[in-house]
Formats: sequence, structure tokens, C-alpha cells
Amino acid sequence: MPRTLIVTGMLVVLGACSNENDQEPNPAPTSSALTYYGDALPVFEQHCLQCHQAGGIGPFRLDRYADAENHAGAIFDQTQARAMPPWAATSDGSCQNFSHSLALPDEARATLAQWVKDGAAEGTPRSVALPSQPSLAGATEFPTPVFSPVAQGGELAQFDEYRCFLMDPGVDDVRYITGYDVEPGTPSVIHHVLVNIVDPAAESDEPGVTNAEVMTALHAQSPDREGWPCFGMAGDGVKVESVPVVWAPGQGVVEYPGESGVPVVPGRKLVVQVHYNLADNPGPITDQSVVRLRLATTVPNVGVMVLEDQLLNTLFEDTPHALAPGMASVTYSWQTHVSDYFGNIADVKLYGVMPHMHQRGHKFRMDVGPSADPACGMDVQSWDFHWQHMYFYTQPLAMTPDSQINVTCDFDTSAETAPVLPGWGTRNEMCLAAMYFTVPAADFSQ
Repeated sequence: MPRTLIVTGMLVVLGACSNENDQEPNPAPTSSALTYYGDALPVFEQHCLQCHQAGGIGPFRLDRYADAENHAGAIFDQTQARAMPPWAATSDGSCQNFSHSLALPDEARATLAQWVKDGAAEGTPRSVALPSQPSLAGATEFPTPVFSPVAQGGELAQFDEYRCFLMDPGVDDVRYITGYDVEPGTPSVIHHVLVNIVDPAAESDEPGVTNAEVMTALHAQSPDREGWPCFGMAGDGVKVESVPVVWAPGQGVVEYPGESGVPVVPGRKLVVQVHYNLADNPGPITDQSVVRLRLATTVPNVGVMVLEDQLLNTLFEDTPHALAPGMASVTYSWQTHVSDYFGNIADVKLYGVMPHMHQRGHKFRMDVGPSADPACGMDVQSWDFHWQHMYFYTQPLAMTPDSQINVTCDFDTSAETAPVLPGWGTRNEMCLAAMYFTVPAADFSQ
């Protein structure tokens, strides 16, 4: 994947869900024991019920005492291990501060632990304050076709299919995408969803050939199936203007920060890329996912997502970098500068970072700032492939053309007996930093 400068939005992640059912016995409660209604429920209302309610994505409910008591052991284990709520970024102030943090405060964690230790007593019933399910008001829906994915094979996508589908945004004037949501039809197989903005009439990466001609040729490779194969954004050779939608498991409704939005010009098309992960679900499977976009007529700032993965880029070299097998820690590092993307534009702000690795990812670190003294921009000590987020700073970081970006990914290959190649497949690896910046609209040219 060549270095890509992409205009897109940000990912505001809502919800916190547990994945375990632990029914360890609890001791008998005492008269001074903490109770569900008096002590645990206030924590759940503030931090957990976004997911753990009827219709939420959590595997069990916490708005009912019987369910919470039945899973008290799992609640204790998951919250004490800081696995739930799912928030991987170090958030103790040592590496930036983040807005919309799902990290459970120490006091709340201690309350839940004591409630379980006291016997998970019920207490005096009261009404439950349920948070509303996140939604994107005023959005337009773009459903993908009903599609049955088939693994493509090969060492770079052995259990995966990447498929692109063409859609019309239906705009008669310039509009700006200020928010989005993705509803996966079959969540167990959807690794990610991207929406690319493409000008069909523009020249593709192949001189003298338009994007429309390239997409037609790609579809002709499998004319009996919807869409076309598309490793690399909108398909091999298709030139992409921007990617306003980036969705992965764990993400929710998106609200672009910094009064920013992604421009959509009349005549452009949406190319929705869906990565179907069939490693653990070989099928047959049918999916129809839905993308929702909210549009505005104007915004003061343009959002710019820089996607950088120099590990994946080595696939285009004579000898790709491979991760050594049989090791608990294998690292890969890369560096770049803000000027590589924005030249000498001065008023650039970094709003957030989305780390991305695959199943062997263990830790992620990004430092930003002057090359002589970069500061921690992102620190993940326990990567979870199934809960991926765009992490927003409470205050954006001001960037200069000289600002350096250093990234290190740490992988655990102890279960492998052969070198692990980078690649798009779920069983390959990536070391991606998706970095969201804003640029004043006056300084940005489409």
C-alpha cells in the first residue's frame, strides 16, 4: 500500500461490552454489603449500559439485577483486568488525555470489586436510567448488496475476501460528510468497512485510463457476482480522492471533531469496500451491511486522515519484511514527518490516532513532536483485535512541518513456526497508524 493522504472523519466509539460468562459463587452478603441498586447500578448506568441493555451489542444485560448477579464473576475479572469497558489507550495522563474515554475510573472499579466480594447483593429496587442507543439523526442510508463472500486464498489473503460496491451519493452541490455510522449485517465476518470517494471520469493510476474503465475491468473478473475484488482501497489501479468512512469492530457512531467534514462533489461516486474475514467462519455466509452518512452544506475545517503502514509497504519491495516466528515480542518501527503530507501548511492539528494491527498485535506506541524530543501520542499496552477505536485528544496537538512521527508495533509470534508476512489478510500482519488531522478549508485544495 503506497503512502496515502486521505480526507476522512473521525471515529467516536460508544459502548462497553463484556464477552465472558463467569458464574463463580459469591459469599453471603453482610448488613454493610454494597448492593446492585445502591452501588453497582450507578457505575453501570454511567459506563456500561450503552451496550449492556436490551438491543445493545453486549452479550448480556446489566440493567437487570438477575443478569448482573449471574455474571458477577465475569464483571469482577474483566473490570479488574481493565479489559472492560474496552479502552486500550493508556489514559492515566502519562500519554495524552482523551475525550469520550471509556476507561473505568479506579473508584468505580473498586466499587464493582467490593460489590462482588460482598456477595453481589440486590438492595432496594429502583428505576434504571438507561442511556439512549447511539444514532445518527438526519443520515442517509447506503445498504450494500446482499452478498455471499468467498475466501480468495493465497498467502496474503488465505481466509479473506475484499469486495467493493459502487453507490451514488446523490448530491447536486458540494456537501460535507460530518458524521457516519456503519451497521454490519453479519458482524462475525466483517473485519472492516471503508467508503472511498472516487471520480469516475478522472484518470486512474494507469495513464490514459479512467477510474470508470478500471472499475469496469475489475468487475469483469467476476461478472456473475456483485461488485469487484479490491485489495487496496477501491481496487487495484483506482485513484481515490478521500475515505470518509473507516469502520472496524468496536467502533460506533462517528461525529467528526474540530468543526470538520469531508467534501463530496457532484459527479463523484461512493465505493464501499468490505473486508470479509472468513478465518473462523468459512461459510456459507450472506451479508448486507448499511452505511449511514450525514451531510452538511459547509464546514470551516477539512478533516484529513493520513493512513501510514510502512510494514505493509514492504510488500512492494523485492524482499518484504517478515516477522520472526516463535517470539513473545517482535517489533517493527517506522518514522515519517508531518511535512510529508502537508508541506509547509502551518495550521495543522492532530486530533487523534487509530492504531491497527491484526491478531498477533500486542503493543503499539506512537511518539510525535520535534525529532529531538518527541512526546507520547499513543500508548497501547494490551492490543485487542476485536475492539478498535479512534482515540481523540481532549485538546488537539498543534503540528509544524518539522514534527516527526515515530511508530513501533510489538507482535507476539510465539505460536508461529514460520515467518509472518505483512498483508491484507486477517492471518497476516499490519502496523498501521491512522492519524486524523484538520486543516482550515482555505488551506486545503480538493
